[in-house]
Amino acid sequence: MPWRRCVLGALVVGACAAALLAPRPALTDASYTDAEYAASGTITAGTLSNPTNMTCTVTKAVGILTGVTVTWQSAYPLSPTTAPISALTANPSNYVGTFSSTGTGPYTHTMVLNQGLLGGILSNALGSTVTFTVVDQAGTNWKSASLTKTLTTGALGANPQCH
Repeated sequence: MPWRRCVLGALVVGACAAALLAPRPALTDASYTDAEYAASGTITAGTLSNPTNMTCTVTKAVGILTGVTVTWQSAYPLSPTTAPISALTANPSNYVGTFSSTGTGPYTHTMVLNQGLLGGILSNALGSTVTFTVVDQAGTNWKSASLTKTLTTGALGANPQCH
């Protein structure tokens, strides 16, 4: 049995020697703050450009609203596949128009609503007020300042004005 103790002792000594002689991992300077780079400086929040030059033009026949054209400029396209984008909303939202854009930044965006003479009379039987709002946005919560135009009509779509 003494030879077993000798073998066991030799294994323990060999394991300790191997552990001491094995290469160690390299030391690093990893940290969340490093005086070389974080000692000074400022951080400025990003901002979105504001839409500009919003116009609202009514189209009428015999004094009755037949359509409206809303135009504005933005640094951003209308496309929902890019961020940020420029967006127009109408309140109430029962107006559906066609959108188009020109330019490559700034873009000129146009929404045209043609409802015709009969549509102007029927849609505005008691008169109406529609607020158009333009905003540049990234995602759902980051928005620029907005621009608004209000379309008003009298009974049966008479005397349409956009201001």
